[in-house]
Amino acid sequence: MSTEEYDDAPLDVAVVGGSLAGCATAIHFGTMGYRVAVFEKKATPDAYHKQLCTHFVQPHTVPLLAPLGLAHLREPSRSVATKAVFVTPGGVVETPGTGYDPELPDSYALNLERRVLDPAIRESARRHGVRFVEATAVEGLARDDSGWTLETRGESGDPRRYRARLVVAADGRRSRLAGLLGNEAESRPNERAALFGYFRGIPAPADNRSVFVMNDRDLACSYPLVDGRTELVLFAEKSRVEGWRGADGRMQEFLKYFDGLPDAPPVTDAVPEGPLLGYGDYPSLIRRPVAGSVPFVGDAALSLDAMSGVGCGFALLSAQLLAHAFAGRALDAEGVRDGLDDYRQRFEKTVLPHAEGICGDSLVDKDEATRQRMFETICGNPELSQKYLALTGRMVLPAEFQRAFMRGLMARGSGAARK
Repeated sequence: MSTEEYDDAPLDVAVVGGSLAGCATAIHFGTMGYRVAVFEKKATPDAYHKQLCTHFVQPHTVPLLAPLGLAHLREPSRSVATKAVFVTPGGVVETPGTGYDPELPDSYALNLERRVLDPAIRESARRHGVRFVEATAVEGLARDDSGWTLETRGESGDPRRYRARLVVAADGRRSRLAGLLGNEAESRPNERAALFGYFRGIPAPADNRSVFVMNDRDLACSYPLVDGRTELVLFAEKSRVEGWRGADGRMQEFLKYFDGLPDAPPVTDAVPEGPLLGYGDYPSLIRRPVAGSVPFVGDAALSLDAMSGVGCGFALLSAQLLAHAFAGRALDAEGVRDGLDDYRQRFEKTVLPHAEGICGDSLVDKDEATRQRMFETICGNPELSQKYLALTGRMVLPAEFQRAFMRGLMARGSGAARK
């Protein structure tokens, strides 16, 4: 994608960061009729995509694709409609039907690879009139009564200024704007490392289910992909994988691990498509959704343990929440102030409640007996199993699941007492 030159007309909205949250935000504001530009510090050729992502798109996210002009990504040639199966210490959490919600058969997740999603959302942004200023870093911000001045520097090294009425921070977990605006991240520990890779020769489970196996304190995942491929992902205690040295040795140990899981798809004939990817240390980072009159979206606001599978979903959700907060408002001082207050409330009500549970799951020092009893309760109660799947798919808030769990726990205790 080539960098487009600008005239001197001020922008309505300047979005800093051109990945999922930034492009989604730009599309929403472009749809509202605003003049929008995306500033991306990297050059992004047409096929450019993020590689360090497991791209399991949760069911709450799938309806967010259509308003972005991405409904076609649900087609079988581009993604795999799937549903989670959890193999737990207390049994298997699996509910009937294709949907996470029994009343909504199409409430499924998607195994949608970033090599498909990223180019598609950039192309959709162009169709919606969004301008891209690529290979350009935003190095400074200054605000006055009429809006913002952005100090930028491109590949040539020449500085350039832009004016905008609203600036949106979508520049990822290492957000430069967060540093400029003093929006320091709260860091939460993540005690697991992650490794993942792409393979052929692994048979897909029935109905293209995505299988999540809880093994000790690890989580091993299998995602069926288009063209008969499979992604295997392992979130494991760091000490377990630290000794897996060298690319070949790491791959051998990785496949050996999956081969030892009785409930995972067989990997005897697995053929790697490339080396394993992953990370050794990835703490969760949480920032204020608004700082210095700038809203933060996507990973710039909330970058959580990838084991939760919420990265893509929360990127698109936060962009939608911001757009809804500004719908029908002018971008004058009063409209921006009210829109930011609205967005903060929406974010804190909709997104933040999930963060505590996700950060808790990032810790491995848990009482295994208590954990087993919890999953025995879930697996023994169809309604609770449904609620658990809905929670993992971020279709219900944690408080709703907790209420259902307490009802299930009391019902189980009453049944035991009657016996």
